[in-house]
Amino acid sequence: MTKIKLKLDKQLKERNLKQKEFSEMSDLRPATISLMVNNKYDRLQLDHLLIVMQTLNITDFNEILEIIED
Repeated sequence: MTKIKLKLDKQLKERNLKQKEFSEMSDLRPATISLMVNNKYDRLQLDHLLIVMQTLNITDFNEILEIIED
């Protein structure tokens, strides 16, 4: 089964940001950030992905998304 993994945990670590800090920066709920960091979401909302990318100044999807082959 092929999955898409959000690499938000990696991006936050590289920037030395805590989930709570990022939640405040992005105006996304802490619970939403937690789900995204832990890849526990059923559906990733595109508007949330766009907010994450804009907040982190990411323009290349490869920096935030990864395709995993199981």
